[in-house]
Amino acid sequence: MAHQLFLIHEGVQTELTSIVGQITWSDSVEELGQRLDFTLPIASGTPYIKFSIAPSDIVTLINDSKVVFMGYIFEMIFTERTREVTCYDPLFYLNKSRTTIQFKGKETATACVKKLLAPFKIPTARIADMKTKIKKIYNEQTYSEILNDILYQARREIGEDYRFQMENGKLVIDRQNAFLLDVSVKLAANSGKFDLLEFISNPQRTVSITEMRNSIVITKDDQVYTSTADAGSVGKYGLLQETIAFDGNTLSDAKRQALSALRELNRINEEATFDILGHDEVRSGRVLKVSEGKTGIIGQFIITSTNHTLVNRIHKVNITLKRY
Repeated sequence: MAHQLFLIHEGVQTELTSIVGQITWSDSVEELGQRLDFTLPIASGTPYIKFSIAPSDIVTLINDSKVVFMGYIFEMIFTERTREVTCYDPLFYLNKSRTTIQFKGKETATACVKKLLAPFKIPTARIADMKTKIKKIYNEQTYSEILNDILYQARREIGEDYRFQMENGKLVIDRQNAFLLDVSVKLAANSGKFDLLEFISNPQRTVSITEMRNSIVITKDDQVYTSTADAGSVGKYGLLQETIAFDGNTLSDAKRQALSALRELNRINEEATFDILGHDEVRSGRVLKVSEGKTGIIGQFIITSTNHTLVNRIHKVNITLKRY
């Protein structure tokens, strides 16, 4: 089934599918939320569809009864012939709103996340059970910065990332391994599935040690509290050291944090990018198993950013990934 684009202005819904030009949507692990852009002709160019459109109107992109994007108009650019519309999903508000808040170490990461989200009333599907206790003062920081730091602390304790995104119009926060992606599709109702990753184009792979860290120093009260290093890696690549301030109470917790950081950072950074036919489930933060022999993009990769393009019902996506 083809994608459909809907607008809700002051409670009145209008389908824009027949008059919309190019639609693009994108996201990145560096920022919360999705962005969607589309082009409309000027009002006089749509004699058969009369509608009003304004900032804060709701825009929904649907495919096969599933919500691909739901958000709000934040910007409109008018030219002689077109209206360029930019929308963001509800998580965008977390990027733009600031607060000051203190957590005293009594609440779990999950409880802290729920407290931060409460003012925004974002529809929620599930939030993972994160038992890490948060003890920190956040001063005039964006909600997204605070939430990312809380997830970072939870990750340091268990050694696995948490991801934060909208799914079918509702918020999901879960462990990275919950986002393994299958990009097989059916071309017709009576056909078998085929894997879109068999049709990769423009592949490129980069390997680098610039972000590697093979020595971790944990500090507390401006003093070295504990440290760990991989002697073999230091001997091979040279000393690449990271310093982390510790807010906890026990040396065992500090050592666990150091080991977790070393596991995460003591690796060759491997990134890749390529294009495939579009698939709505391709989102940043999800995991793809790839086998592209020409450039060596082989194994499991985390999607770090996506750029979807939909023109004349042809859907393509550019994907950037890093080694999982």
